[in-house]
Amino acid sequence: MSPLNSQGQLMHRANTKIITLNEVLQEFAEPELIQVQLSRRLLKKPLDLGSLAYSSRGRNVACQDDRGTPVLISSFIESRRELIVRLLLSFVGLRETSVLLWFKKTEMFIDWLDTQEYREIFGGEIQAQKAYRDYTAYLNHRIKMQEISPVTASGYQRAATRLIELLFPERFHYILLAAVKIVARRGAAVRSNANVKLYKDVFLSIAQIGSDFVLRNKPYPCVVSVRDYEVVMFPSTCGAVTPFRNAVPIYNGRERRIATVEEYKDFAQKIGRRKSRESNIVRAIQSAEAKLINANNNDRHWHRLYMAELAAKAYAGLFLLITGATPAEFAQFTYRDALEVERSPLKKELSAVKFRAGGKTTLYNIGQKNGLPLLKDYLKLRDWILNGRHAEQLFFSTSVFDDAGVLIGFNDFKVSEIMSKLYRSISGVFVGSSVPNLSAREMRKNKSVGQHSAGLSLATVAQSLNHTEAMNISTYAEASPEQQDAEFSRFWKSVRLAASMVLERGEYVSDNRVSVAAGHCDRFKHPKPISDIKATMLEPNCSTQYGCLYCTYYACHADEEDLHKLMSLQYVINAVRATASDPSHAEVLYKELSIRIEFVIDALCRRSESIKSLVETVKYKVFNNGVLTPFWERRLSRYESMGVVF
Repeated sequence: MSPLNSQGQLMHRANTKIITLNEVLQEFAEPELIQVQLSRRLLKKPLDLGSLAYSSRGRNVACQDDRGTPVLISSFIESRRELIVRLLLSFVGLRETSVLLWFKKTEMFIDWLDTQEYREIFGGEIQAQKAYRDYTAYLNHRIKMQEISPVTASGYQRAATRLIELLFPERFHYILLAAVKIVARRGAAVRSNANVKLYKDVFLSIAQIGSDFVLRNKPYPCVVSVRDYEVVMFPSTCGAVTPFRNAVPIYNGRERRIATVEEYKDFAQKIGRRKSRESNIVRAIQSAEAKLINANNNDRHWHRLYMAELAAKAYAGLFLLITGATPAEFAQFTYRDALEVERSPLKKELSAVKFRAGGKTTLYNIGQKNGLPLLKDYLKLRDWILNGRHAEQLFFSTSVFDDAGVLIGFNDFKVSEIMSKLYRSISGVFVGSSVPNLSAREMRKNKSVGQHSAGLSLATVAQSLNHTEAMNISTYAEASPEQQDAEFSRFWKSVRLAASMVLERGEYVSDNRVSVAAGHCDRFKHPKPISDIKATMLEPNCSTQYGCLYCTYYACHADEEDLHKLMSLQYVINAVRATASDPSHAEVLYKELSIRIEFVIDALCRRSESIKSLVETVKYKVFNNGVLTPFWERRLSRYESMGVVF
């Protein structure tokens, strides 16, 4: 907002009142003076809700300025007091992070309203509807200009709808009809099985080998074996010898030692480094040897602490893959819960509270076979890191160690942030730098896809991820790239096989061949699905004759009779697809059949120019004049009388 206005100058309000979330249910005579202080670890300055009562607001020059938002006092709108009161009430039961996000999106909406001079939007439904429609148009424009993504725009629009719902609880449905909901692509992309398996192997190697290294105080270098390669870790910020990048010349990773002067020179020349004086090389080698001796004589050397922290993050990655928990729920897993899981012969679940589901308690099974041994190993590493201190949460973020390697401070485990740091640490070291990261949401989706592939029921998969069946279908049921490739391969193989069934009238003669609604059949009333092809919901059925093209005994003659049958069938199924009451189901059922028919017709056209001309003639007869074969004409009339097509 502009710092100046023709009516005066922006200024800070006197006598503002700072409250906490525990005080939002109080009554306030002047809500325009209220600020809400969240924990200073999250946000040092309070949220200035009261400033929203003024249509002209500015920004503080210094980000440390905590006097609140400067406003033009004369721009005060009394009707917005109710807005502030209802916003305060909406904070009840929310986590502080949710309050912060909700306020920021609301503030953006109101800032936009003020720039568009919607001063009294909250005074009437008509103005609210117009403002909501215009705001949606503004967000769609920003999407079109690629300024924001559909996901971001959808979040902003949801904040606006939520605010309108707060202010018009009985009529908000009618107000929101003014604009179409912005649809964002739900969920994360599905990672390939190879990508997920690689990270699983990398996490497991780092976790187990790194943990064993520090717990048993093994001598450097630390050798982490991953699949068919090794990463040799020396106690230095640049001491990783890895196949994914050039190491510094001072280390001989193959022989697990500090390089000699000659080895240093040879390797430096090989990687194109400038020549160094021999005296400098000798000093560098002596320094590296001293660091190696120091690290091997100190069981809590800084690099051992680094290896322990890296292993702890890798354990976190493994448990994210096993549980499929959301970041917010994963951060809530407690040490006490983990001890019960470790000791109990029955309890194998870690619990959390799902705030988005109204505080519902969720359970995540870690598994007796895979998860429990990992949990026991992690708890040993956790004790080593804490070194006598206590932490309530199962996972935590180490922050400060003293010179003796004693942990003197730790923070909450912010999953997304910490996993991002882990990927930066291992990229180009334990995995190639081109390997994409694997987010917590992608891990969650991978678990869902894996369970679906294993044949588990939808209810079971949804229950394991603590969400509804509808949510699982809409967001977590997408196939992996390998599955999609396999399914498309089967699909096109099946389609090409259908095209190979085209025969000239005299090519093959069978006493049993009879004329059917889709062409001809060698064994009528004995349908047999095409072997090893499973690409459709349609099964061969001699009664309906929709599935004839999926039958081993089907044949299509390259003549007008069978062409007319095929195109009549296609006309009917396209009519059903276009007008069905459940279009998604009709698409799944009939789209592939329509494509299959097109392939058969294309195969006919390639037989000769005369048949190609015949195809055009029959196509005009069916699709322009509506002349179908008697069988499909009766079928279409029946659908019309039932109201299926019009």
